Amino acid sequence: MKKNHVPTSLVIILLITLIISINFIPPALAQSQSQTQGPRLIFLVNQDNFLPGDILVAYGKSLPNDTLIIRIFDPAGKAVRIESVKADPNGSFTAQIFTWPQPSRNFVFGRYTVEAASTIAPSFKESRTISFSDIPSTGSPQFQSSVLAVKLDSPTEISVGKTFRIFVQVTFDGALVNVDDPNQQLLSSSHIHSGNDTINLAGKFAKLHEGIYYADVKLDKEGSYIIHAMAFHRGFLAHDSKVVSSGSSIGEIQESVNSLKAELDRTSHELNATRSDLTQSVSDAREAIKSDITQAEKAVTELSQASGQINSIILPILALISVIIALQISLFARIRASFK
Repeated sequence: MKKNHVPTSLVIILLITLIISINFIPPALAQSQSQTQGPRLIFLVNQDNFLPGDILVAYGKSLPNDTLIIRIFDPAGKAVRIESVKADPNGSFTAQIFTWPQPSRNFVFGRYTVEAASTIAPSFKESRTISFSDIPSTGSPQFQSSVLAVKLDSPTEISVGKTFRIFVQVTFDGALVNVDDPNQQLLSSSHIHSGNDTINLAGKFAKLHEGIYYADVKLDKEGSYIIHAMAFHRGFLAHDSKVVSSGSSIGEIQESVNSLKAELDRTSHELNATRSDLTQSVSDAREAIKSDITQAEKAVTELSQASGQINSIILPILALISVIIALQISLFARIRASFK
């Protein structure tokens, strides 16, 4: 039985083709595979906890001759610092990024995020979480445990042009924050938003009690407002807000209803009094008329009686006059007869 032999030259050609196909990868495909293998950016910072005056140093490795954009984000997520760092031909970089200042409203104590991003490969990003506090580091990440809290209270419905009062309570680690002048630093950044306008509440606060402060405010336009109370204390910043509506308030409407009700009650009372007076007047008139009728009946009776008495006196006189007239007629007849 014959065996089939593959030519040696053909085997060599196949091997060479296989090696070339394995080693030759198009540049675009190579970059794609490199990116799918994960970030090629190593980003570190010199410590996890920073005190005022400490220097933030960023270092690591990126692409050769890369330019990295390093951003620092505050606890609210706002970028407070942006720096660029150039990597050497090997991709290594190190730079002093930032010196931490004394705490202020722009740099409060709390957790910060430091992010590095490559400009050659924007998808290469790395970030580190650090803390800014007044407590020295003990070798492990220190995140400030103190809590500054603000509680805002005010009416939700107010009237245009009428003064209303807002109250703010400030606590630090559960204890009331007691200051003599809250406008100096504690609540000096508090304000009211109205569209694009901002009403500053600095200088309006007064102390009501330890940790409790108030401000009397008057709004001149109808609409919705946002009261924003901001407290800054011991390097920490805290917020609270509330929405109020200015216009015809429920209280004002209720006051108008109460006023209308009082006016209706007064009118009803006057009508009842007038009705009572009218009833009494009608009753008095009826009694007067009845009395007048009684007196008239009495007068008629008396007149009738007087008429009877007059008749009894006049009839005899008339009879006597008739007799006298008859006698005179008779006498005249006799005298006349005697002259004949």
